Amino acid sequence: MAKQLNFLTSSHVYQYESELIMLINQLAVNEVNSPVTTGVLNDKTEVASVAVNAANALSKMEAERITWEQGAYRTSNQALYAVLAQCLAFCGDLTIAEAKQRGAALEAFFKQRGYKYNPDSPLASRVVKAVFGNIDRRRISTYSLVLRQAQKLKISNGDLAQWIEDNGGIQEIRLSRSDTFVSPKQKAEIAKAAIENNSPIGFAKSELLSFVADADFVGNTCVLLAEQQADGSFGIKAVLRNQGLINAAYTALYSKQNEILIAAKKEIDAANDADGVFTDSKSA
Repeated sequence: MAKQLNFLTSSHVYQYESELIMLINQLAVNEVNSPVTTGVLNDKTEVASVAVNAANALSKMEAERITWEQGAYRTSNQALYAVLAQCLAFCGDLTIAEAKQRGAALEAFFKQRGYKYNPDSPLASRVVKAVFGNIDRRRISTYSLVLRQAQKLKISNGDLAQWIEDNGGIQEIRLSRSDTFVSPKQKAEIAKAAIENNSPIGFAKSELLSFVADADFVGNTCVLLAEQQADGSFGIKAVLRNQGLINAAYTALYSKQNEILIAAKKEIDAANDADGVFTDSKSA
């Protein structure tokens, strides 16, 4: 043992003492900083946990959505379609005498419920209002449109539910309205395609405009908010790149294009009438 202690010289003792002091100091520093460090680590751990489990969380929510769609949502819709099918059956063809009895019964029902009765409104609208109440006019209008479209296509009350599902649901049928209906998005696309290859009617360039010009938007559409001047020029107030505004501008252009087409057609029809020629639209 004595021989082993001989190896511990004063320099060794000093070195060990220094290392021990450094270790104690480090422990003291860690103790002081530990609350803040622990909090940061916890926050980072939670964020990392969310990132790692994001895919699992989305998959879980997706599965719950599918369960809802195929369960409570579908059951609820099927119950609604069944009520609408009964409304459609109630609107069926009757003899004149039976139709009068049905109208009288509807009017009496409205009076009993305190609803305003309009005998000139479509039968489907009156029936839907009687069944679903007079609270949500939008819902009454939607259901009435669906039933009238079903009547137009001669859909039976037994096939109504399947027809609604095959056409994407009640809201899709409401939005479709008719074969000639064009949605705002479609109007914008049509108007854009119509002028895609047209030459510009003018160019605007100035030192101030150069500041809002961006190389990233070369070839992209924008809206120039301008004011017409007395000399026929246009004073540009702003350059707008919001997609909603651009679509609105295209939709407005679609309406303008239709106005021009209708006006041109009237002129052609008038000219043909003067020459004794009847167009298809006139002869129809």
